[in-house]
Amino acid sequence: MQIAIQRPAQIGGQITRISTATTSILIDLGHNLPGNGDEDMLDNAQAIAELTKGCSAILYTHYHGDHIGLFHHVPDNIPQYIGSVAKQVVCRKYQQLSYLPEEKGKTLFQQAIIIASNMRTFQPQQTLHFGDIAVTPYFVSHSAYDSYMFLIEAEGKRILHTGDFRGHGYLSKGLEPTLKHFIGQVDVLIIEGTMLARPDEKVRTEMDLCREAADQMKVYKYVFVHCSSTDLERLASFKNANNRMNPQRPLIVDTFQKDILDLFSQTAGFRSPCFDFDKAFTYSNSHHKLLRWMLTNGFTMFVRATLKFHACLERLLPILPPAETLFIYSMWSGYITNGNTQNAAYLKLQNLFSNSKIVHLHTSGHATSEVLCKVCNLTNPRLTIIPIHRDKLTDFKSTGINSPLQKKIVTESCSVNGIDIIL
Repeated sequence: MQIAIQRPAQIGGQITRISTATTSILIDLGHNLPGNGDEDMLDNAQAIAELTKGCSAILYTHYHGDHIGLFHHVPDNIPQYIGSVAKQVVCRKYQQLSYLPEEKGKTLFQQAIIIASNMRTFQPQQTLHFGDIAVTPYFVSHSAYDSYMFLIEAEGKRILHTGDFRGHGYLSKGLEPTLKHFIGQVDVLIIEGTMLARPDEKVRTEMDLCREAADQMKVYKYVFVHCSSTDLERLASFKNANNRMNPQRPLIVDTFQKDILDLFSQTAGFRSPCFDFDKAFTYSNSHHKLLRWMLTNGFTMFVRATLKFHACLERLLPILPPAETLFIYSMWSGYITNGNTQNAAYLKLQNLFSNSKIVHLHTSGHATSEVLCKVCNLTNPRLTIIPIHRDKLTDFKSTGINSPLQKKIVTESCSVNGIDIIL
């Protein structure tokens, strides 16, 4: 057996190939994140054709670009698999991007829609078979809904690939029972380590974030929120905070966000009212009744760093009292503060609120050191632990795992009990 991982010692852009003598599968096909090099040398059809040669299938843990971003280069004869809701999010995202005016981008996005719509889907805990490799997906909480870890079984070995996950989301309560009752001990643990590079970052639960947001909304009447438009749990936190306001305030969105919220309501919302967004309202300049309600009672509006929202805000902000207006930034701070990962569009959006109160209110989509340690203990890998999706300067031993497990950490190419590991 061979386990080969592209770009293991960076955050994002990982590609894991697991091969037996007769079968190969890939897990994730991610694009580099900002700060990992402006040009991704794999971002072309020729490179991906070479990388995927002989591959039976590609399985995606979730829909973030650093895990799925190269999917549109995959040859048509290789099946690609993703969660059923995640597939719909990908299709809606690229449909929205196809409306951009640039012709070059429009063609690329239209092609991506076709490829994404042809993706196959899997269901949690339903095993897929590719030759002599079996793959079982297990649901996890992450800042992308419908995310999964994969249990891979082949040649008598059990390999757990965690994908991105966390222990402090609304949907995290199933993590420990899943590991205890369905997965158990494994031979190889391939585990993310994003938060090892951020030891001082405050990690709230989503419930705590919701309470803090509600406290801010009690002080500020007109609230604008910049968060990921496809992060179910974060959207729910702000929706639920807004619902606590009295008198009732409308939750304001644009047509794309409404489409995503409707999808989440029909799927996650079917299981829990926490994720039911049926009372979100689509903003329009001509919707005078809605505008009167917004001005009278206050509101919470989800915004994005686009020209459309800039135009909307340039009309709306002048009629709102700055002392009663709040802008909440709810994404990773590095997109605002770090030079090599800074996003100019995000800064430009935030600068529109220079006369108003600005608050950064965020929590990570990734597992803390404590949760990483717990996963290692619960799966108790017999052979090896391979940390990925991590800063190259971090040490996985800092999670606090016990000495016998520390000795099983692998960060360089080697062979372990008949498994060739290429890093």
